[in-house]
Amino acid sequence: MAKDTKEPDDAGPAEEPFDNRPSDLDEMTHQELRLMHEEASTAVLFAKNIQWRSVGASLLVFGACIAIAVSIPADKTFANLLSALTILLTCGVIFVLLMYQFWQFNEFARIDKIEQQFSTLYRKIRNAKSRREGNAHRYTLLMFMMAVVVLGAVVANIAIKQSVLMKKPSYSRSYSGN
Repeated sequence: MAKDTKEPDDAGPAEEPFDNRPSDLDEMTHQELRLMHEEASTAVLFAKNIQWRSVGASLLVFGACIAIAVSIPADKTFANLLSALTILLTCGVIFVLLMYQFWQFNEFARIDKIEQQFSTLYRKIRNAKSRREGNAHRYTLLMFMMAVVVLGAVVANIAIKQSVLMKKPSYSRSYSGN
């Protein structure tokens, strides 16, 4: 029987030999670091969840402001108050987005320090995704979230102003001739 042999040209690029070195930590310290790693990872997910919820909640409030402006007889002063509310909310949400982004940055720094103590195999697998690519994704999403909030505020302010312009106050009543 003939053996199935491949020529070196068909094998593709040769992979470097890998020397896996386990962690030098004792079992208790290793468990502590695993717990800290899990907590930091959970904190990152929590912060990202809060960011998205903040964006969604702000858009709901903008929608509520539009609904209020359209449904109630509002004058220009009330419309200005609603517009100021949307601007204040936008600033607050952007502050929250940035605050949680810095928190995530700090948690990633903690994760990096923890992972330096793990095995070389763990670090090799972890580094399969480029850190630069991960940062690009994170900050692109942050910019997208901030842009959505700002655009939501702009649309809300335009709708609020238009609702006041569309309402025509009636100052005279028709009386039957008495």
